[in-house]
Amino acid sequence: MFKASFVLLASAATVLGAAVVGRDQIASQTCIQAEKYVGINDNNYYSLACYSLESDCLKTLNATSTDLWSVASCVAGATCAHSNLLTLAQCENSAVSKADAPHLNYDIYASIVGDCAWDEGGCPITQQNYIDFFYGTLSAIGSANWPSSADDVVTYYWDPINAWTATGETIPYTNFDDWLHYA
Repeated sequence: MFKASFVLLASAATVLGAAVVGRDQIASQTCIQAEKYVGINDNNYYSLACYSLESDCLKTLNATSTDLWSVASCVAGATCAHSNLLTLAQCENSAVSKADAPHLNYDIYASIVGDCAWDEGGCPITQQNYIDFFYGTLSAIGSANWPSSADDVVTYYWDPINAWTATGETIPYTNFDDWLHYA
């Protein structure tokens, strides 16, 4: 009886022009809007560098992986436009799930902070670690687009993450991972 009711409801929604949306599916109108904002952060700051990172992330997710936080360009791109990147990733690949996303790949984290990541207790991300990761990821993807200055990277991307995590001048793994999942 339940299955027949759902089919009837889904059919009625389709006839009335409403989309039936699954747990990790995003409404098509939301996807269209997200496409317009690639490279733009929550403060309406546009960056070609961020556009490059987000585009590479989406290309990689569609070709090889659905684990956002195991792709360096996705992690760096998320620091540019977190909510928009998550939406786009789900729009383009329904296997990408924000709710079920694994933790930040520790090898990616270690590439940000260096060998101290493997020490007992690890080590946090410093502002300079973050700047180096951001520029290093752009270089790794072969981007010709760079931020206007390192000051812009700090002001528009590092500072908001640092404020959200509220951990002082550095950001430990757990807090950065939480930011990726819950911000």
